[in-house]
Amino acid sequence: MTRTWTWMAAGLLLSCAAAHAQETGYTLRETEVKAKPFLDAENVGKLPEKAQVTVVSRQGGWTQIRADNKLEGWIRLLSMRLGSPDPQKKPTAVATAIGFGKQRPGGGPTVTTGVRGFSEEDLKAAKPNPEEVKKMETFTIPPAGAAQFAAAGGLNAQTVSYVDADGKFVKVKK
Repeated sequence: MTRTWTWMAAGLLLSCAAAHAQETGYTLRETEVKAKPFLDAENVGKLPEKAQVTVVSRQGGWTQIRADNKLEGWIRLLSMRLGSPDPQKKPTAVATAIGFGKQRPGGGPTVTTGVRGFSEEDLKAAKPNPEEVKKMETFTIPPAGAAQFAAAGGLNAQTVSYVDADGKFVKVKK
């Protein structure tokens, strides 16, 4: 009976540790640390490339981090990667059991933070270009041809809603 309680206690401790395990990562390049998750926020420090960080929280395209337990602030999500910068460093079985070194399904996070290559002024001054829209429409496939296109490429046809010319959602049936 005592062994059963010992194993149950060990399992409970491991599950609690996994629930409270913090994610760690490293910077991909020299990175400014901001006081708040905004580009124009005050800089509170700078981290070198491959600096070890602990993830505190996330907000949109920003990650709140702690580095060396003294520098805390926000960095852009695309400026860091989870895990270790050393590809040879693998987590131990115990570390994996409690949540360290765990990989997300699909290989990691996928994030969209905005439109690259355009400044805020470019986006504010943007105007529709009907000629480019017509050109883009030449790349569309009518709903009836979608299944054939997918099959020819070895893909499975999916039911997907889209917006028609009148701005209404249309659900395509297989």
